[in-house]
Amino acid sequence: MWERSQLKERAKVTFKRCYWKAVLVSFIAFMLTGGMGQVANNANEMKDTYNSTYSENYTEEYEDTSLDLKGGATSIFENIFADGLVMLFVSVFVVAIILSLLIKLLIAYPITIGKNNYFMGIRHKEKPVKNILFLYKSGKLKSSIFTMFMMDLFIYLWSLLLLIPGIVKSYEYRMIPYILSENPNISRTRAFEISKNMMYGNKWSVFELDLSFLGWYILSALTLGLLSIFYVNPYVESTNAELYAFLREEALEKGYAEESELIGF
Repeated sequence: MWERSQLKERAKVTFKRCYWKAVLVSFIAFMLTGGMGQVANNANEMKDTYNSTYSENYTEEYEDTSLDLKGGATSIFENIFADGLVMLFVSVFVVAIILSLLIKLLIAYPITIGKNNYFMGIRHKEKPVKNILFLYKSGKLKSSIFTMFMMDLFIYLWSLLLLIPGIVKSYEYRMIPYILSENPNISRTRAFEISKNMMYGNKWSVFELDLSFLGWYILSALTLGLLSIFYVNPYVESTNAELYAFLREEALEKGYAEESELIGF
C-alpha cells in the first residue's frame, strides 16, 4: 500500500531535478486547461446577471412607460428594442458556450494528457517541454478526446443524482488521463475499466492525499498565486504522477492490465 509521505518525497526529488521545465509545463497546463476552462462558467454568470438586471430594470421602465404613454408608439418601440437586445445576448451566449466547448475538446483535453505524459516521463529522465504536445503527434487525438469527453459526461450525469455520486465517479475515473498519456491507442472501454480497477479501494486515500495539499493552496492564495506557480502546481503534478506509477505497477502485478496496454513512457 502506498503512503502519502513516500509519494511526496519522491515527487520533490523528481520535479526539483527538472525544476524550471516542470514549473513551465505545469503553468502552461494551468493556463490552457484551468484558465480557459472558466469561459463557460463566466458566460453562465454573465447570463444570470444580465437576466436578473434586465428583468428588474426593464419591468420598472415598462410599467412607468405604460402609465405615461398608455400603450403609445414609444412603448411598442421599446418592446422591439428590448427583444433585439435579448436575441443579441442569447447569440453571444451561445457562441461563448460553443467556443468554450471547442477549447476544452481541442486544447484542454490534449494538454492535460500531454502534461501527464511529461510528469510521468521525468520520473526516469529529463524530458523536453514539447512533450506536453505529444498527443497532437500521436495520431490518436480524436479517440483520446472522445474518451475524455465521455469521462466528463459520465461524471456530470452522476452529479445530477447528487453531489456525492459525482465526486465518487470523478475519483473512479481519475487515472484515465494518465492511461491515455501512456497509451493513447487504448480503447475507451479499457481505459475506464483499468482506471476503475486501479482506484478500487483507493478512493478515500486519494481524497486524503488531495486534502493534504489544502495548506499549500491557502498559502498560494496569500501570495496571489505565485507560490502555486513556482512550487505547489509542479509539486502536486509530480505527486499525482507518483501515485499513478504505484497504481500502474499494482495493476500489472494483479492482472488488471497487460503490458501491451500500459506500454510505458
